[in-house]
Amino acid sequence: MSDYEVGVYNKIVREKIRSGEDWNNDLGISDEFENVLYFDIINAASIEEVEQRVEKQFPSKLGFVLDFILLVPKDR
Repeated sequence: MSDYEVGVYNKIVREKIRSGEDWNNDLGISDEFENVLYFDIINAASIEEVEQRVEKQFPSKLGFVLDFILLVPKDR
């Protein structure tokens, strides 16, 4: 099992804010998701498991985008 760091943003929030529109948060999604936010994924068996966990927490159908996955090295 490995630990990962992921970056997630929301393309709907990003498009609205960057086009000058107000984000009204009707979907319960913070305007902070205009930018990439970082989250830790602990004890994942694979990249595929990381992707599944992120999809469950940040569904792509709501505009979330998984920007990157970074393996966190174990301390020796």
